Amino acid sequence: MPGQQNVGQRVFTEVVPRQPQPQPWLPGGGQWGGVPGAPVPNFWAPTGITGMPVPDWTVSAGFTRRFAEFEFKTGVNSILQWDNMIINEIGFRVDHNFNLRDVPLFVFGEYRRGSVVDAGLSMDFDLMPFDPARPDVGIFTISIGGTSGNTDSLRIGVGARHAWNWNGWKFSPSFGYEIFRHNLRMHDHIYPNPGVFLPMLTEDGHYVFGDRDGNFWSVPIGTVPNPEWYQVCLTPEDIMVAQVGPNGQPIVSGGELQVIGNPSGQFPNWGVGPGNCIVIGGDGMIQIPGVTHIYNTTWSGFFVGLEVEKQMTFRDRLRFYFQAGLPRFYAEGTWPHRTDWQQNPSFIDRGSNGAFSYVAEMEYIHQISERLKLSLRVDTNFFRVGQIGGELFLAGFPTYRTNEDGSIWFNPDPNSPSYGLPQVINVPPQTLRLSDALKYAQWQSFGLRLGITYLF
Repeated sequence: MPGQQNVGQRVFTEVVPRQPQPQPWLPGGGQWGGVPGAPVPNFWAPTGITGMPVPDWTVSAGFTRRFAEFEFKTGVNSILQWDNMIINEIGFRVDHNFNLRDVPLFVFGEYRRGSVVDAGLSMDFDLMPFDPARPDVGIFTISIGGTSGNTDSLRIGVGARHAWNWNGWKFSPSFGYEIFRHNLRMHDHIYPNPGVFLPMLTEDGHYVFGDRDGNFWSVPIGTVPNPEWYQVCLTPEDIMVAQVGPNGQPIVSGGELQVIGNPSGQFPNWGVGPGNCIVIGGDGMIQIPGVTHIYNTTWSGFFVGLEVEKQMTFRDRLRFYFQAGLPRFYAEGTWPHRTDWQQNPSFIDRGSNGAFSYVAEMEYIHQISERLKLSLRVDTNFFRVGQIGGELFLAGFPTYRTNEDGSIWFNPDPNSPSYGLPQVINVPPQTLRLSDALKYAQWQSFGLRLGITYLF
Protein backbone atom coordinates (compact mmCIF):
# COMPACT_ATOMS: atom_id res chain seq x y z
CA MET A 1 0.00 0.00 0.00
CA PRO A 2 1.30 3.51 -0.72
CA GLY A 3 2.88 5.07 2.33
CA GLN A 4 3.00 1.74 4.22
CA GLN A 5 6.08 1.00 6.33
CA ASN A 6 7.59 -2.47 6.06
CA VAL A 7 8.34 -3.10 9.72
CA GLY A 8 11.77 -4.41 10.57
CA GLN A 9 13.23 -3.83 7.11
CA ARG A 10 13.75 -0.02 7.12
CA VAL A 11 12.29 0.11 3.60
CA PHE A 12 9.66 2.75 2.90
CA THR A 13 7.31 2.86 -0.03
CA GLU A 14 7.51 6.20 -1.80
CA VAL A 15 4.75 7.64 -3.97
CA VAL A 16 6.13 9.87 -6.73
CA PRO A 17 4.59 11.26 -9.95
CA ARG A 18 5.61 9.87 -13.32
CA GLN A 19 5.94 11.80 -16.53
CA PRO A 20 3.19 11.37 -19.18
CA GLN A 21 3.75 8.22 -21.24
CA PRO A 22 2.34 7.48 -24.76
CA GLN A 23 0.13 4.37 -24.86
CA PRO A 24 0.52 1.55 -27.42
CA TRP A 25 -1.61 1.32 -30.59
CA LEU A 26 -4.96 -0.26 -29.93
CA PRO A 27 -6.68 -2.27 -32.66
CA GLY A 28 -10.18 -1.19 -33.50
CA GLY A 29 -9.99 2.00 -31.50
CA GLY A 30 -13.43 3.08 -32.63
CA GLN A 31 -13.98 4.82 -29.37
CA TRP A 32 -11.25 7.35 -30.42
CA GLY A 33 -12.92 8.69 -33.52
CA GLY A 34 -13.76 5.35 -35.09
CA VAL A 35 -10.46 5.09 -36.93
CA PRO A 36 -9.06 1.57 -36.70
CA GLY A 37 -5.55 1.54 -35.31
CA ALA A 38 -5.69 5.19 -34.08
CA PRO A 39 -3.32 5.91 -31.16
CA VAL A 40 -4.71 6.51 -27.71
CA PRO A 41 -4.05 10.15 -26.60
CA ASN A 42 -1.35 10.75 -23.95
CA PHE A 43 -2.45 10.79 -20.32
CA TRP A 44 -0.84 10.55 -16.87
CA ALA A 45 0.17 7.02 -16.12
CA PRO A 46 -0.67 5.56 -12.73
CA THR A 47 1.35 6.93 -9.84
CA GLY A 48 4.78 5.34 -9.60
CA ILE A 49 5.50 3.15 -6.60
CA THR A 50 9.04 2.28 -5.65
CA GLY A 51 10.84 0.84 -2.61
CA MET A 52 13.35 3.25 -1.01
CA PRO A 53 15.75 1.53 1.41
CA VAL A 54 16.94 3.58 4.37
CA PRO A 55 20.75 3.35 4.68
CA ASP A 56 22.47 2.28 7.87
CA TRP A 57 24.85 5.24 7.81
CA THR A 58 24.71 8.69 6.24
CA VAL A 59 27.69 11.06 6.21
CA SER A 60 27.36 14.61 4.96
CA ALA A 61 29.56 17.69 4.71
CA GLY A 62 28.90 21.20 3.58
CA PHE A 63 30.02 24.80 3.24
CA THR A 64 27.84 27.61 4.59
CA ARG A 65 27.99 31.32 3.92
CA ARG A 66 26.45 32.85 7.03
CA PHE A 67 25.31 36.38 7.86
CA ALA A 68 25.05 37.09 11.59
CA GLU A 69 24.45 39.77 14.23
CA PHE A 70 25.00 39.80 17.99
CA GLU A 71 23.98 42.37 20.59
CA PHE A 72 23.93 42.63 24.37
CA LYS A 73 23.01 45.33 26.87
CA THR A 74 24.61 45.49 30.31
CA GLY A 75 23.02 46.47 33.58
CA VAL A 76 24.63 49.92 33.30
CA ASN A 77 22.95 50.58 29.95
CA SER A 78 26.03 49.96 27.85
CA ILE A 79 25.17 48.33 24.51
CA LEU A 80 27.64 46.37 22.40
CA GLN A 81 26.82 45.23 18.87
CA TRP A 82 28.50 43.13 16.21
CA ASP A 83 26.59 43.77 12.96
CA ASN A 84 26.81 42.55 9.37
CA MET A 85 29.18 39.71 10.13
CA ILE A 86 29.94 37.36 7.23
CA ILE A 87 31.01 33.93 8.40
CA ASN A 88 32.46 31.08 6.35
CA GLU A 89 31.43 27.81 7.97
CA ILE A 90 32.40 24.17 7.41
CA GLY A 91 30.16 21.44 8.83
CA PHE A 92 30.01 17.64 9.13
CA ARG A 93 27.16 15.36 10.17
CA VAL A 94 26.77 11.60 10.72
CA ASP A 95 23.39 9.80 10.95
CA HIS A 96 22.90 6.17 11.96
CA ASN A 97 19.55 4.43 11.33
CA PHE A 98 18.57 1.35 13.33
CA ASN A 99 15.56 -0.55 14.62
CA LEU A 100 14.64 -1.00 18.26
CA ARG A 101 11.87 -3.59 18.72
CA ASP A 102 10.83 -3.00 15.10
CA VAL A 103 10.65 0.77 15.67
CA PRO A 104 12.83 2.74 13.18
CA LEU A 105 15.09 5.14 15.08
CA PHE A 106 18.11 7.27 14.27
CA VAL A 107 20.90 9.04 16.12
CA PHE A 108 22.95 11.91 14.77
CA GLY A 109 25.91 14.11 15.55
CA GLU A 110 26.75 17.39 13.85
CA TYR A 111 29.70 19.77 14.20
CA ARG A 112 30.23 23.13 12.49
CA ARG A 113 33.01 25.67 12.74
CA GLY A 114 33.01 29.14 11.26
CA SER A 115 35.21 32.21 11.06
CA VAL A 116 34.31 35.88 10.62
CA VAL A 117 35.88 36.83 7.29
CA ASP A 118 34.40 40.08 6.05
CA ALA A 119 32.15 43.11 6.50
CA GLY A 120 31.94 42.93 10.28
CA LEU A 121 31.23 46.20 12.10
CA SER A 122 31.29 46.46 15.88
CA MET A 123 29.88 49.30 18.00
CA ASP A 124 30.05 50.26 21.67
CA PHE A 125 27.47 52.65 23.14
CA ASP A 126 28.08 53.77 26.74
CA LEU A 127 24.81 55.40 27.70
CA MET A 128 25.31 56.19 31.38
CA PRO A 129 25.78 59.84 32.43
CA PHE A 130 29.15 60.96 33.74
CA ASP A 131 27.54 62.05 37.02
CA PRO A 132 24.41 60.26 38.36
CA ALA A 133 23.31 63.61 39.83
CA ARG A 134 23.09 65.05 36.31
CA PRO A 135 21.50 62.36 34.14
CA ASP A 136 21.19 64.77 31.22
CA VAL A 137 24.90 65.62 31.14
CA GLY A 138 27.69 63.15 30.70
CA ILE A 139 30.07 61.19 28.53
CA PHE A 140 28.12 59.21 25.96
CA THR A 141 30.87 57.36 24.16
CA ILE A 142 30.12 55.83 20.80
CA SER A 143 32.94 53.86 19.21
CA ILE A 144 33.00 51.78 16.04
CA GLY A 145 35.55 49.43 14.57
CA GLY A 146 36.25 46.10 12.98
CA THR A 147 35.11 42.62 13.97
CA SER A 148 36.86 39.28 14.17
CA GLY A 149 36.07 35.97 15.79
CA ASN A 150 34.88 32.43 15.27
CA THR A 151 31.95 30.11 16.01
CA ASP A 152 31.59 26.47 17.06
CA SER A 153 28.39 24.43 17.05
CA LEU A 154 27.80 20.86 18.25
CA ARG A 155 24.48 18.97 18.14
CA ILE A 156 23.76 15.39 19.15
CA GLY A 157 20.34 13.78 19.26
CA VAL A 158 18.06 10.81 18.78
CA GLY A 159 14.73 10.52 17.00
CA ALA A 160 12.10 8.32 15.36
CA ARG A 161 12.49 7.99 11.61
CA HIS A 162 9.27 8.63 9.67
CA ALA A 163 7.06 8.29 12.72
CA TRP A 164 4.09 9.73 10.82
CA ASN A 165 3.15 9.80 7.16
CA TRP A 166 0.57 12.22 5.83
CA ASN A 167 -0.10 12.26 2.08
CA GLY A 168 3.53 11.52 1.30
CA TRP A 169 4.95 13.96 3.87
CA LYS A 170 7.01 12.07 6.43
CA PHE A 171 7.53 13.45 9.97
CA SER A 172 10.55 12.53 12.12
CA PRO A 173 10.58 13.95 15.67
CA SER A 174 13.82 14.17 17.66
CA PHE A 175 15.39 15.64 20.76
CA GLY A 176 18.96 16.28 21.78
CA TYR A 177 21.57 18.58 23.29
CA GLU A 178 23.47 21.41 21.63
CA ILE A 179 26.41 23.69 22.43
CA PHE A 180 26.90 26.88 20.43
CA ARG A 181 29.86 29.18 21.01
CA HIS A 182 30.85 32.46 19.45
CA ASN A 183 34.06 34.21 20.46
CA LEU A 184 33.93 37.77 19.16
CA ARG A 185 36.46 40.61 19.15
CA MET A 186 36.27 44.33 18.59
CA HIS A 187 39.43 45.86 17.16
CA ASP A 188 40.81 49.14 15.83
CA HIS A 189 38.02 51.15 17.40
CA ILE A 190 37.48 54.82 16.57
CA TYR A 191 36.34 57.09 19.43
CA PRO A 192 34.87 60.57 18.88
CA ASN A 193 36.73 62.01 21.93
CA PRO A 194 34.35 64.97 22.35
CA GLY A 195 36.07 66.48 25.40
CA VAL A 196 34.87 66.92 28.99
CA PHE A 197 34.96 69.99 31.20
CA LEU A 198 37.08 69.42 34.29
CA PRO A 199 34.75 70.18 37.24
CA MET A 200 35.80 72.06 40.34
CA LEU A 201 35.66 70.05 43.56
CA THR A 202 35.84 70.99 47.20
CA GLU A 203 38.37 69.31 49.50
CA ASP A 204 35.53 66.97 50.51
CA GLY A 205 35.10 65.81 46.93
CA HIS A 206 31.87 67.74 46.34
CA TYR A 207 31.01 69.56 43.11
CA VAL A 208 30.85 73.38 43.11
CA PHE A 209 27.78 75.08 41.64
CA GLY A 210 26.95 78.76 41.34
CA ASP A 211 23.82 80.86 40.96
CA ARG A 212 23.02 84.17 39.27
CA ASP A 213 23.32 86.07 42.56
CA GLY A 214 26.99 85.21 42.86
CA ASN A 215 26.60 82.53 45.51
CA PHE A 216 28.42 79.21 45.32
CA TRP A 217 27.15 75.90 46.62
CA SER A 218 28.77 72.59 47.55
CA VAL A 219 26.85 69.66 46.05
CA PRO A 220 27.78 66.11 47.17
CA ILE A 221 28.00 63.41 44.52
CA GLY A 222 24.61 61.78 44.04
CA THR A 223 22.67 64.91 45.01
CA VAL A 224 20.54 66.63 42.39
CA PRO A 225 21.37 70.38 42.33
CA ASN A 226 18.96 73.24 41.74
CA PRO A 227 18.22 73.28 38.00
CA GLU A 228 18.86 77.05 37.92
CA TRP A 229 22.44 76.63 39.15
CA TYR A 230 25.43 76.22 36.85
CA GLN A 231 28.39 73.93 37.43
CA VAL A 232 31.76 75.58 38.00
CA CYS A 233 34.70 74.17 36.08
CA LEU A 234 38.43 74.52 36.69
CA THR A 235 40.44 77.34 35.12
CA PRO A 236 44.22 77.88 35.05
CA GLU A 237 43.93 80.16 38.09
CA ASP A 238 42.55 77.29 40.16
CA ILE A 239 45.56 75.02 39.67
CA MET A 240 48.64 75.21 41.84
CA VAL A 241 51.91 73.38 41.31
CA ALA A 242 53.59 72.07 44.47
CA GLN A 243 57.20 71.23 45.11
CA VAL A 244 58.00 67.54 45.42
CA GLY A 245 60.70 66.16 47.71
CA PRO A 246 63.14 63.30 47.06
CA ASN A 247 60.55 60.81 48.33
CA GLY A 248 58.16 61.83 45.59
CA GLN A 249 55.75 63.48 48.05
CA PRO A 250 54.76 67.18 48.02
CA ILE A 251 56.79 69.29 50.47
CA VAL A 252 54.73 70.55 53.40
CA SER A 253 55.86 73.35 55.69
CA GLY A 254 53.75 74.59 58.56
CA GLY A 255 50.86 72.45 57.37
CA GLU A 256 50.79 74.12 53.95
CA LEU A 257 52.01 72.93 50.57
CA GLN A 258 55.08 74.68 49.20
CA VAL A 259 53.72 76.11 45.97
CA ILE A 260 55.99 76.96 43.04
CA GLY A 261 53.49 79.42 41.69
CA ASN A 262 50.19 79.92 39.96
CA PRO A 263 50.54 78.70 36.38
CA SER A 264 47.87 81.10 35.14
CA GLY A 265 50.54 83.05 33.30
CA GLN A 266 51.81 79.92 31.55
CA PHE A 267 49.02 79.77 28.98
CA PRO A 268 50.99 77.71 26.44
CA ASN A 269 51.47 74.97 29.02
CA TRP A 270 47.76 74.74 29.78
CA GLY A 271 46.40 75.76 26.41
CA VAL A 272 43.65 77.71 28.16
CA GLY A 273 43.37 81.42 28.83
CA PRO A 274 42.56 82.93 32.25
CA GLY A 275 38.94 82.56 33.22
CA ASN A 276 38.33 79.79 30.69
CA CYS A 277 37.39 76.26 31.62
CA ILE A 278 39.91 73.46 31.27
CA VAL A 279 38.70 70.71 28.94
CA ILE A 280 39.96 67.13 28.95
CA GLY A 281 40.12 65.66 25.47
CA GLY A 282 38.23 67.39 22.72
CA ASP A 283 41.08 66.94 20.26
CA GLY A 284 38.96 65.09 17.76
CA MET A 285 38.60 61.50 16.65
CA ILE A 286 41.16 59.00 17.92
CA GLN A 287 41.72 55.37 16.98
CA ILE A 288 42.92 52.68 19.37
CA PRO A 289 44.74 49.93 17.46
CA GLY A 290 44.43 46.27 18.31
CA VAL A 291 41.75 44.39 20.21
CA THR A 292 39.59 46.63 22.43
CA HIS A 293 36.78 44.25 23.52
CA ILE A 294 36.58 40.47 23.90
CA TYR A 295 33.31 38.59 24.47
CA ASN A 296 33.33 34.77 24.58
CA THR A 297 29.80 33.34 24.71
CA THR A 298 28.34 29.83 25.11
CA TRP A 299 24.69 28.79 24.63
CA SER A 300 24.00 25.21 25.71
CA GLY A 301 20.91 23.14 26.48
CA PHE A 302 18.34 20.60 25.32
CA PHE A 303 16.14 20.99 22.26
CA VAL A 304 13.29 19.27 20.44
CA GLY A 305 13.24 19.02 16.67
CA LEU A 306 10.90 17.97 13.87
CA GLU A 307 11.99 16.96 10.35
CA VAL A 308 9.44 16.99 7.54
CA GLU A 309 10.36 15.60 4.11
CA LYS A 310 8.77 14.43 0.90
CA GLN A 311 10.03 12.61 -2.18
CA MET A 312 9.08 14.94 -5.02
CA THR A 313 10.46 12.84 -7.90
CA PHE A 314 12.55 9.69 -8.10
CA ARG A 315 15.68 11.81 -7.56
CA ASP A 316 14.51 14.95 -5.80
CA ARG A 317 13.51 15.38 -2.17
CA LEU A 318 12.32 18.40 -0.19
CA ARG A 319 13.17 18.67 3.49
CA PHE A 320 12.14 21.05 6.30
CA TYR A 321 13.51 21.09 9.84
CA PHE A 322 12.31 23.02 12.91
CA GLN A 323 13.96 23.13 16.32
CA ALA A 324 13.24 24.90 19.63
CA GLY A 325 15.33 24.92 22.79
CA LEU A 326 15.86 26.45 26.23
CA PRO A 327 19.59 27.18 26.42
CA ARG A 328 21.69 28.36 29.32
CA PHE A 329 23.82 31.45 28.71
CA TYR A 330 27.44 31.89 29.81
CA ALA A 331 29.78 34.67 28.71
CA GLU A 332 33.15 36.10 29.66
CA GLY A 333 34.08 39.66 28.77
CA THR A 334 37.47 41.34 28.82
CA TRP A 335 38.39 44.93 28.01
CA PRO A 336 42.13 44.71 27.24
CA HIS A 337 42.64 48.49 27.36
CA ARG A 338 41.05 48.96 30.80
CA THR A 339 43.46 49.50 33.69
CA ASP A 340 40.92 49.68 36.52
CA TRP A 341 39.66 46.13 36.13
CA GLN A 342 41.42 42.82 36.39
CA GLN A 343 41.83 41.02 33.12
CA ASN A 344 41.18 37.38 32.21
CA PRO A 345 38.28 38.16 32.39
CA SER A 346 36.77 41.49 33.45
CA PHE A 347 33.30 40.07 34.07
CA ILE A 348 31.19 36.92 33.76
CA ASP A 349 27.47 36.73 32.86
CA ARG A 350 25.49 33.53 33.27
CA GLY A 351 21.89 32.37 33.59
CA SER A 352 18.83 31.16 31.70
CA ASN A 353 16.17 33.70 32.65
CA GLY A 354 13.94 34.31 29.63
CA ALA A 355 16.19 32.21 27.41
CA PHE A 356 14.99 30.48 24.24
CA SER A 357 16.31 29.49 20.82
CA TYR A 358 15.01 28.24 17.50
CA VAL A 359 16.34 26.86 14.22
CA ALA A 360 14.54 26.63 10.86
CA GLU A 361 15.91 24.92 7.74
CA MET A 362 14.64 24.31 4.20
CA GLU A 363 16.67 21.95 1.99
CA TYR A 364 16.45 20.66 -1.57
CA ILE A 365 18.19 17.29 -2.10
CA HIS A 366 19.10 15.78 -5.49
CA GLN A 367 20.35 12.21 -5.82
CA ILE A 368 23.06 11.95 -8.48
CA SER A 369 23.88 8.26 -7.93
CA GLU A 370 22.82 5.35 -5.80
CA ARG A 371 24.96 6.53 -2.87
CA LEU A 372 25.67 10.20 -3.54
CA LYS A 373 23.43 13.23 -3.04
CA LEU A 374 23.82 16.97 -3.42
CA SER A 375 21.82 19.50 -1.43
CA LEU A 376 21.13 23.23 -1.22
CA ARG A 377 19.86 24.59 2.11
CA VAL A 378 18.83 27.89 3.64
CA ASP A 379 18.57 28.23 7.42
CA THR A 380 18.19 30.69 10.25
CA ASN A 381 18.85 30.47 13.98
CA PHE A 382 18.12 32.74 16.93
CA PHE A 383 19.29 32.73 20.56
CA ARG A 384 18.15 35.13 23.28
CA VAL A 385 18.42 35.48 27.06
CA GLY A 386 16.76 38.03 29.33
CA GLN A 387 17.96 39.78 32.48
CA ILE A 388 20.52 37.66 34.31
CA GLY A 389 23.13 38.09 37.02
CA GLY A 390 26.88 38.06 36.85
CA GLU A 391 30.16 38.89 38.47
CA LEU A 392 32.30 41.99 37.98
CA PHE A 393 35.98 41.62 38.86
CA LEU A 394 37.39 44.86 40.28
CA ALA A 395 41.12 45.25 40.48
CA GLY A 396 42.86 46.75 43.46
CA PHE A 397 43.51 50.48 43.26
CA PRO A 398 45.05 53.26 45.42
CA THR A 399 42.88 55.96 46.99
CA TYR A 400 42.97 58.49 49.82
CA ARG A 401 41.89 57.78 53.36
CA THR A 402 38.64 59.58 54.16
CA ASN A 403 36.77 60.72 57.26
CA GLU A 404 33.35 59.44 58.25
CA ASP A 405 31.69 62.28 56.33
CA GLY A 406 33.55 61.32 53.17
CA SER A 407 36.07 64.18 53.27
CA ILE A 408 39.77 63.52 52.68
CA TRP A 409 41.74 62.82 55.88
CA PHE A 410 44.89 64.88 56.46
CA ASN A 411 47.51 63.81 58.98
CA PRO A 412 47.01 66.06 62.07
CA ASP A 413 50.20 64.95 63.85
CA PRO A 414 52.79 67.78 63.64
CA ASN A 415 55.54 65.36 64.65
CA SER A 416 54.86 63.06 61.73
CA PRO A 417 56.92 63.34 58.51
CA SER A 418 53.62 63.28 56.61
CA TYR A 419 52.04 66.03 58.69
CA GLY A 420 49.31 67.82 56.72
CA LEU A 421 49.32 65.25 53.91
CA PRO A 422 46.60 62.81 52.91
CA GLN A 423 47.20 59.12 53.43
CA VAL A 424 47.20 56.78 50.46
CA ILE A 425 45.60 53.39 51.03
CA ASN A 426 45.27 50.42 48.69
CA VAL A 427 41.83 48.92 48.12
CA PRO A 428 42.23 45.16 47.56
CA PRO A 429 40.75 43.38 44.51
CA GLN A 430 37.17 42.29 44.93
CA THR A 431 34.36 40.53 43.13
CA LEU A 432 31.11 42.43 42.76
CA ARG A 433 28.03 40.26 42.21
CA LEU A 434 25.21 41.91 40.26
CA SER A 435 21.64 40.69 39.85
CA ASP A 436 21.20 42.61 36.59
CA ALA A 437 24.66 42.36 35.07
CA LEU A 438 23.04 41.71 31.71
CA LYS A 439 19.67 43.03 30.60
CA TYR A 440 19.54 40.93 27.43
CA ALA A 441 21.70 39.26 24.79
CA GLN A 442 20.70 37.89 21.39
CA TRP A 443 22.31 36.20 18.38
CA GLN A 444 20.71 35.82 14.96
CA SER A 445 22.05 34.43 11.68
CA PHE A 446 20.99 33.41 8.18
CA GLY A 447 22.92 30.85 6.15
CA LEU A 448 23.12 29.42 2.63
CA ARG A 449 24.66 25.95 2.51
CA LEU A 450 25.90 23.70 -0.29
CA GLY A 451 26.31 20.11 0.86
CA ILE A 452 27.16 16.60 -0.24
CA THR A 453 25.88 13.35 1.32
CA TYR A 454 27.19 9.79 1.03
CA LEU A 455 25.11 6.72 1.94
CA PHE A 456 26.58 3.50 3.37
